[in-house]
Amino acid sequence: MQTILVIITFIIAMGYLLRKFVWTPVFESRNASSGTLDGNKTKCGKKDCGCH
Repeated sequence: MQTILVIITFIIAMGYLLRKFVWTPVFESRNASSGTLDGNKTKCGKKDCGCH
């Protein structure tokens, strides 16, 4: 019985670590902002015109 609990805890911990350090960075890099300082919300576009 104790071995089963250890295995379940290990699987949960590995799932958490994979999600935190592998899954999220891979998919956040695909949705990266376009390069503006405030996340593409500037009125002047992608160039740094000094208005923000």
